[in-house]
Amino acid sequence: MKTYDAFFEALGQRESSGNYSAIQKKYGYLGKYQMGEAALIDCGYYKRDGKISNSFLDKFWTGKDGVKSKQGFLDNHQAQDNAIREYMNVQWRYIVSVNLDRFVGQSRTGILFTVSGLLAGAHLGGHGRLENYLKNNQLDPDGNGVFVTEYIQKLAGYDTPFKPRKKLTGVQKDQKGVATSYQVDAKEWVSNGSSEKKMRLARHKEELFF
Repeated sequence: MKTYDAFFEALGQRESSGNYSAIQKKYGYLGKYQMGEAALIDCGYYKRDGKISNSFLDKFWTGKDGVKSKQGFLDNHQAQDNAIREYMNVQWRYIVSVNLDRFVGQSRTGILFTVSGLLAGAHLGGHGRLENYLKNNQLDPDGNGVFVTEYIQKLAGYDTPFKPRKKLTGVQKDQKGVATSYQVDAKEWVSNGSSEKKMRLARHKEELFF
């Protein structure tokens, strides 16, 4: 079954062949899921150290899950498993915040977009590369030459605790009778105080989803 646990196993296999002790030579990513400083900061395991590289200095570890050093993180399998799950929570919040969840269920060049696929793509290339691909159809490889589409496709269709927001669709007309299609989040449904209910269009970069 393609459970959420199976998703993490598949992700770990692609990242490090499932090796909790792995250290990526070129960029210094750590562990089974190849997490960097930025990801571990987001998850509460590490504090900003003022460096761009993955330096992982001992004094900047927060002690979460008992992890106080780079080696301590590598040795603590449970902490790594906890960290990647928390990181998926962080990634999903970002995906929703920039409306990438609206792509779930769509496909492009034979690639079906699923929740687990988007999470995997964000983990590989960062949410910026994922957003650039989904919104602008631009593909930029990561430092190892891998494109987000590979992870989106290979890790598609796993169960996750996340769901794309429901959309309400319809047509609204302006004063001249010109019709415009819209699709907005269900939470944007509001009443104007009369018998008729109207949609409030979400204020994003794209006003329409079409």
